[in-house]
Amino acid sequence: MNTIILAGGKSSRMGQNKALMRIGGIRVIDRIAAELGPESDRMIVIADDPAQYEHMDAVILEDAPDFKGQGPLAGIYTGLKEAGDGPCLIVACDMPFVSARLGCELVSILKRNDRDAVVPIHEDRLHPLFAAYDARAAETAKETLMDGKRSVKALLDRIDVEYFTIQGESDAVWNMNTMEEYIQAAKLAGRGDGNDL
Repeated sequence: MNTIILAGGKSSRMGQNKALMRIGGIRVIDRIAAELGPESDRMIVIADDPAQYEHMDAVILEDAPDFKGQGPLAGIYTGLKEAGDGPCLIVACDMPFVSARLGCELVSILKRNDRDAVVPIHEDRLHPLFAAYDARAAETAKETLMDGKRSVKALLDRIDVEYFTIQGESDAVWNMNTMEEYIQAAKLAGRGDGNDL
């Protein structure tokens, strides 16, 4: 599979680039890469400022020029287009405890059932930014953006999606948007939860 990390830029709520914040002494994006890299044929990072990620063993891209700055859907389109074909795991850069096991399970369902996407649900909430997508969904993502729709949900409404319910507690799809959540993530990492990095 290709792993596509949406690195984005400065978060309005956090006030800084979440991908570069450190948890347990390791930048969040490097935690994600360490967890998913061994399962990935190729890693693609979509970033506002590619220079900050040059240290990574990954293809570093900015959003496609036509859709620059148009949010996660633009990043999904850019990543899927770069992947070209086959299964891709999309992951947002603010998820410090992503699970390779869960990611591989989503990709396995995608391939087995020939879906355009497999999106996890946890505690009644969709997580389309830690989900498996077939690269063929790039064209529909482009059409969605060209129609002026920027939400990932607008893409999901147009493609063949299977929803996968995560049972019980799970840090794998937990994301941090505020400084309070960042502090919570640091505590979780210190306790040895998540992916133990």
